[in-house]
Amino acid sequence: MAGYNELKGLRVKYLSADPANPEDGQVWYNSTTGNLRVQGIGVAAWSSGSNMNTARRYLAGCGIQSSALAIGGLIPPNANATEEYNGSGWSIGGALSTARYGLAAAGTQTAGVAFGGFNGTVLNSTEEYDGSAWTAGGNLSTSRQGLGGAGIQTAALGFGGRDTASTNTTEEYNGSAWTGGGNMGTGRDVFGYAGLQDAALAFGGQGAPGDTAATEEYDGSAWTAGGNLGAAKYANAGSGIQTAALNYGGSLRPTKTGVTESYDGSAWSTSPASLATARAQLGGAGANSNSALAFGGTPPVTAATEEYNFGSTTVTAAAWSSGGALPPASMRSGAGAGTSTAGLIAGGYTTAAITSSYLYDGSSWTATGSLPAAREGNTGCGTQTAAFSIAGKNPPTSVQSSTDIFNGSTWSSAPALPTGTANMASFGTTAAAVAAGGATVFGPANSTNASYEYNGSSWTAGNNIGTSRNNLTGFGIQTSGVISNGYIPGGSGYSNSTEEYDGTNWTAGSSMLVASSGAGSSGATQTNGIIFGGRSAANNGELTTFGYDGTAWSTRPSLANNHYQQILSGASSTDTFAAGGGPSGGGSPDNVTNTEEFTPETVSFNPASNLSVS
Repeated sequence: MAGYNELKGLRVKYLSADPANPEDGQVWYNSTTGNLRVQGIGVAAWSSGSNMNTARRYLAGCGIQSSALAIGGLIPPNANATEEYNGSGWSIGGALSTARYGLAAAGTQTAGVAFGGFNGTVLNSTEEYDGSAWTAGGNLSTSRQGLGGAGIQTAALGFGGRDTASTNTTEEYNGSAWTGGGNMGTGRDVFGYAGLQDAALAFGGQGAPGDTAATEEYDGSAWTAGGNLGAAKYANAGSGIQTAALNYGGSLRPTKTGVTESYDGSAWSTSPASLATARAQLGGAGANSNSALAFGGTPPVTAATEEYNFGSTTVTAAAWSSGGALPPASMRSGAGAGTSTAGLIAGGYTTAAITSSYLYDGSSWTATGSLPAAREGNTGCGTQTAAFSIAGKNPPTSVQSSTDIFNGSTWSSAPALPTGTANMASFGTTAAAVAAGGATVFGPANSTNASYEYNGSSWTAGNNIGTSRNNLTGFGIQTSGVISNGYIPGGSGYSNSTEEYDGTNWTAGSSMLVASSGAGSSGATQTNGIIFGGRSAANNGELTTFGYDGTAWSTRPSLANNHYQQILSGASSTDTFAAGGGPSGGGSPDNVTNTEEFTPETVSFNPASNLSVS
């Protein structure tokens, strides 16, 4: 009988401990436990991803799970919006020249191609994407919507779809022009598709005489029949390659499904994992049958995103979760510091400015030493045992310059700001902090563009920020920080302006995706922060969360509760909290006692198993 090394070409490793990152199917002997071990069988699962910025259906997708495009769609009206997924969330990309839905796409996030669709007229237009903008490509020979797409930008395939009736026409794209390819065996539209120009798949869809479960495979010149799906469906999504594809979602008339199937080049098998949100008319992206992204669809029209993974790891999606309630019945507009397991809040407003401070341990709040004087509109940064409360106001019309430092149990006075200011942004530590913006005369009609640095012993004036505003927010460290959003009195109102600080100068960064004021923020560096909550022109209480990577903002999971002018932490984008605040900031009846805790996406290895030895 053949041994392991004859079958695998490898000898079993003799190890004193299990390897840190074993591969699927890897076998080793653990000499400490005396067990022959194998890395566990792969597990299939869909996990929640961050929502798209715009809910839509009948959209197109291309790319892979960590670098995908969502293109066009029906909101309604017809959409020209493009969004880019980075593995954590969606950011806004360049808009299509022609708004449309029912289009197809192929390629990658930085070299995509979209073609066909409908916007009141069935279209034959093609557009190419370079990672930032769309430009015109060669037109399809046949106008159609609900078609399929495969391949890359310079070697794409368009097939099926409909104008007045379902078609079996296939066309091949060389990066500039379309030419005829082999006809499909069955005319169909609104179906799943995957693969390359010379190795494509079409599965499901609708046509004459009705919905189908049929799969067809293309070899670069002709289509042949493949294995059938488990059930006839249409408006399903697909991704992967011809020998390792996925099919998910779709309509079974009249119900929608979340069933997922994988294809091995000859037959479909049902995955044990189904979409959490059963839907049709969705978009998809993915490299193979082990990894995929599903987004958008209906009913109702959704922005929901889900990630599919099959392997020896388990992915737990980023999320906000409920934490312990604040002790005061209502509280907003105070200073915060620390993390979701070691947090601090100080001051703020209930029915008037308060001196109270509380410590958070990840489950409950307990009272600690009070501020020397009542404050609201103060800002905070640092850790639970070394925190700042900076400026603010009290009594109601008196803006303060005083600064206080917390040592883990008591507050003591620190050098004051050069100018009294309220509703500033701040970031950094008690040894090296930055405070910027706000209002030197309290009230929404006032703002300043001043910024200040603290060196451990005194505050000094820094360079002015580019946009004067109050109720802004910030994160990072003194030499690598970010401020964003806020309110610009007498001007554009709610702001989405982002500025980056290098320790000396402020420079413009990418605009945040929602203009708001009174939002929370948290982040250890300029390239890894989040902004959440606040109030916008559209919503008295925003639920949205966005992450910044130093280049662009993208979506993150939303809050469960409205938090405007909440108490917030600022130490880490991977371990933070939002507490208090309210849906409108209009007084104590609007405020909430909720605390929410943010945790990022995590990936963990499934446990290895012992092999029995006979």
